[in-house]
Amino acid sequence: MNQSFEWSEAAYRTSVSSRCWTYTPYGEGWAGSRKHGADLSLDGELQQIVGMESQLGRVPDWAQRVVERSIGRLPGCGHYLFPLAFLEALDAIGSETPPTFVHGCFTADRGRKRQMMDYVFCLDAWLAGGSPQAAAAELVARSDRRIDWHVVCADLWNVLGNRTELKELLVERLVHNRRFQIKTRLWDDDLGTEFGRDHYLGDYQDASKDSHPAKAWSYVALPCPDFNETTSPKVRKLEERLAQICPDWNWFRTLICEFSWLCAPKEFRYLEGLLWCIGKERPRLNLPSFPLANPDEVPRFLRCEDTYLDQDQAAVWWQAFLPALEAWWQNRPQAGVVADDVNRRLGERTAMKHWLVRLYRHKLWILESLGRDWGGTIGALVNPRPGSRRGTRPLSQRQVQQVNAVCSRIPGG
Repeated sequence: MNQSFEWSEAAYRTSVSSRCWTYTPYGEGWAGSRKHGADLSLDGELQQIVGMESQLGRVPDWAQRVVERSIGRLPGCGHYLFPLAFLEALDAIGSETPPTFVHGCFTADRGRKRQMMDYVFCLDAWLAGGSPQAAAAELVARSDRRIDWHVVCADLWNVLGNRTELKELLVERLVHNRRFQIKTRLWDDDLGTEFGRDHYLGDYQDASKDSHPAKAWSYVALPCPDFNETTSPKVRKLEERLAQICPDWNWFRTLICEFSWLCAPKEFRYLEGLLWCIGKERPRLNLPSFPLANPDEVPRFLRCEDTYLDQDQAAVWWQAFLPALEAWWQNRPQAGVVADDVNRRLGERTAMKHWLVRLYRHKLWILESLGRDWGGTIGALVNPRPGSRRGTRPLSQRQVQQVNAVCSRIPGG
């Protein structure tokens, strides 16, 4: 470590290493982190990382941008396409090229949007008074997913039960919000311009204002439009009436509008729980922000397991990925297919890359250690609780091969 380096608030604040702590208590700064039970001054590993940075001299622009974008804007929950953003961060370090688009929070590709559109279609059919048989027949003909839509629609109609004004208004508000998300969530080939072009879902906000949430929580270099759902007169009318007739409207509005993310790993399981509560016309879920004694066990009536990750696969991959990063920056040999992939992505070793990988590894450790206290961080994805619902969507083919190779070396794996 640089002999002149002294660990202090000023040393940390002026370092590049201080710029990557979104979704952690460290994002509140040296003093602010203490409000969340963290103390930057006592983090010996971070102290060494900042000292390591001080030995490098001036950090080049590309490395600063990698810290701010690739490491700083990692999706806190892992994202439904985990581990895409986490591997792209390695690619950025290895290639010494900062990304122009981070596939993180508030980003969703066309496939994800089509999955939501299928369920929105079901709800639209229910609102219109259509039969589950008619809705299912169309979905069987055109949906990308080969699930039993006849069973899904029959079960959904049964869960929603007898029609009431409250149910219809809650479903209508839910449909509006999900269409809003389909329209506004970004991808590198869809900057909010490809979906929902025939729906007014709130006032347009000029792209030059950089107001889109993906600009704040991921990274998008190009201008992209945003829309304000709450400016819609239709939304205001719906919410005014719901406030009058729904004793639990604050709960429902929070779950419909604020606690839903199309990019979240278990968004469709979350939708399942919300629809269950609409059918009951009252909250029946136990949530960190809304504790409830004796909640219902929500059945899997949407058959959406294929939309969220096989967490057991994710856990195995993660447990090989972190040691591979640790070994790489320490210049220690590490055997295995995950380590081989890490080595390939990072390429030639340099002091700059060693510092970046060590910083990246520490950010991942912090994210994982936060668990559920921070509302769905990566720890909940890669350390699933016993008995929690597991998805069936596998990792990418490359990661599945890596997981199989890891498991083959584990007795009983």
